[in-house]
Amino acid sequence: MKKIIDSMPRWGFTIVVLVAILYLTLVPKPLPDVHVRLFPHADKVVHGIMFGGLMFVITLDWIRSHGQSGWNCRRIVIAAVSVIVFGGAIELLQDYMNMGRGGDWLDFLADAAGTLLAAAVSPRVVGWLMKSDVR
Repeated sequence: MKKIIDSMPRWGFTIVVLVAILYLTLVPKPLPDVHVRLFPHADKVVHGIMFGGLMFVITLDWIRSHGQSGWNCRRIVIAAVSVIVFGGAIELLQDYMNMGRGGDWLDFLADAAGTLLAAAVSPRVVGWLMKSDVR
């Protein structure tokens, strides 16, 4: 696993996830209509996963670039607050761009919840991934 992670350019994971989130949240119809019945508010779970994933790859890319010891509580808080602000900015953009999508405070709360959960677990998971030699 470490070999695959190391093969990605520095900050590559973060860039890919940022671009994906921007596309999925700011394009009027980013995916084709699929008529699959999901549980109520399933989109909130998706928001949590997207922004938790962003926090995770920021952790991964930081540790890849600077090492585990540099990823301290202060940096985790700064990264988490930045991701949460990014989620809020996207909700505001959706509301003001008049593209058929609207901002939603519950989406923002889901973004924040996913970010905070990932901020809590990502350093340990990334540490494990970076040490593992699973192929």
